[in-house]
Amino acid sequence: MLTKPNPASTTLYASAEEIESHAVRFIMAEKNIEGDVINLKVDQMPEEILELNPCQSLPTLFDRGMVLYDLSVITEYLDERFPFPPLLPVDPIEKAEKRLLIFRFTRAAGCWYELVNTIQTGNKKNATEARKILSSNLIELIPLFAYQPYFKSDAMTIVDACLAPLLWRLKKLDINLGAKAKPIHDYAKRLFSRDSFKESLTDCEKEYNA
Repeated sequence: MLTKPNPASTTLYASAEEIESHAVRFIMAEKNIEGDVINLKVDQMPEEILELNPCQSLPTLFDRGMVLYDLSVITEYLDERFPFPPLLPVDPIEKAEKRLLIFRFTRAAGCWYELVNTIQTGNKKNATEARKILSSNLIELIPLFAYQPYFKSDAMTIVDACLAPLLWRLKKLDINLGAKAKPIHDYAKRLFSRDSFKESLTDCEKEYNA
């Protein structure tokens, strides 16, 4: 069990393999946040942190003596706490649109993150069906991947930070979108080439797309 972090520090407790933790590491690297990123398992977190996180889940963020959990809460907090570069629009309509996309991809019933989890942990039948659905969903959105440099945006947003870890795992998930998905491949390469994305990868994640 680790000891409680310095109250003045920013510490991310994350999984070295799970997609949500990867998204938060990407955001922290993109914003050059000075803090500690500790990759571990839930039962290795300090007791004081676990007591303040009733979900006992990863990722968990400790900052200014406060414990935050849930991907959307953590990512939006980091964007406001460390405002440069901004990863959500200022305009309330555009911001709401990005929040809906994040919800759709990471939290809604049958969302892409849920499909990834089913592929990785479900039985063969469920994993095969989830793989088929995820592939189909991605193909359907090819026009949106092609429309702007980032997903429905000219600049990187939290939406991209959530999509990049998923696209990085496609090979590991045994998903091949084929040549017709060139806009998705180009979009993914644009994200993967960022220094912040490279910095966000753990040793095991580097092997996913080798």
